[in-house]
Amino acid sequence: MANTIFRYDQLNPIIFGANAIGCVGEELTKLGCKKLMLVCGPNVTKSGALVKCEESLKAENIGYVYWNEVEPDAPSSLINRAAKYAIDEGCDAVLGVGGGSCMDLAKGIALLLDKKETEIEKYMPGPPLTIQPNVPIILAPTTSGSGSEGTQVSVITHEGVGQKRAIFIHATLGIIDPVLTLTCPPSVTAQAGFDVLAHCVEAITSRDRNPHSEVIALSALRRVRDNLVECYKNGSNLDARSEMALASNWAGLAFVNTDVHLGHITCDALSASCHTPHGIECAWVTPVLLKLMADYVPAEIKKIAEAMRVELTGSETNLEVAEKIGDVIHEMMKACDVKSLAGYGKTREDALAGANVIVEGPHLWGKCPVYVEKPLTMDDAVKFLGDIYDSYQ
Repeated sequence: MANTIFRYDQLNPIIFGANAIGCVGEELTKLGCKKLMLVCGPNVTKSGALVKCEESLKAENIGYVYWNEVEPDAPSSLINRAAKYAIDEGCDAVLGVGGGSCMDLAKGIALLLDKKETEIEKYMPGPPLTIQPNVPIILAPTTSGSGSEGTQVSVITHEGVGQKRAIFIHATLGIIDPVLTLTCPPSVTAQAGFDVLAHCVEAITSRDRNPHSEVIALSALRRVRDNLVECYKNGSNLDARSEMALASNWAGLAFVNTDVHLGHITCDALSASCHTPHGIECAWVTPVLLKLMADYVPAEIKKIAEAMRVELTGSETNLEVAEKIGDVIHEMMKACDVKSLAGYGKTREDALAGANVIVEGPHLWGKCPVYVEKPLTMDDAVKFLGDIYDSYQ
């Protein structure tokens, strides 16, 4: 490390705490905003979670309109329609309250609102563009998963080409209120939690890993190990929800400076061929990824084992350490009722069908320590997907 130069950033401030959503009006006033587009799904509105938010907006005389249509992976046509509504209503700020797709939707709306345009596709040529709108974006997660409130990643479905693509846009402010996560359903809690776990593992093992990302990713990983299953089984446990909310944000802050790698491009492949939930894909992929990397980053794998409370004798091979971590992850998956690919009705051939998506993602697989000095081939991608299918039944 003495001869290594690295850089780390935090893209935006975060306000954390129970009922912190009540700060939103005051924060918007500081930003000079007069009318807000409040983006959230209908279930968030019905739950009453936004009462304190609305009270704070009214106290600061900030007008607001709701956009309640939210879909997974933020379809481009949805962003375009929502942006037109925001422009027509004269909004000058966007607040996204929801899961990762909702927050990515809010980022896309803010970009078009700033440009006074209604076609997000022009900003999605393929490789992610970094475009920071002047319109303030406040994000408040209701799940503990994507970490989008603290990262630049916005995943949007380009419907014209049938692919998920990214635009790099970060929030002006993130508000993490664990109370907002109390109504998150168990299945979504599990999906989001395994996404956090994958963010941690990939940040710690990335080609661009650094001490800053490692220390916060390991801290986040310990919180996932200790609290995810409890949140799944007892969603009203505010202490456990708070720990998972911190883990989600910290995992995001970790990969901001390292990026994710082979695990996440493989999840994109499974999404394309199997149309399964991203967080569940992370759960399937991560144990197999750890075994693949075992001899390339053994010190990092051992740190992951320690954070995951894995019992080691000290005599294990690198592969055996990775396998023991995988066993713990599989135990957590079973405790959270995670089905296998076969359980989703998918065949081995279905899983293998996405191999080309992996091969076409060198910007991510090239950050996996296995492929820093050699290219990933189609045979590599097919074998990796096959191992994933076979490893959890």
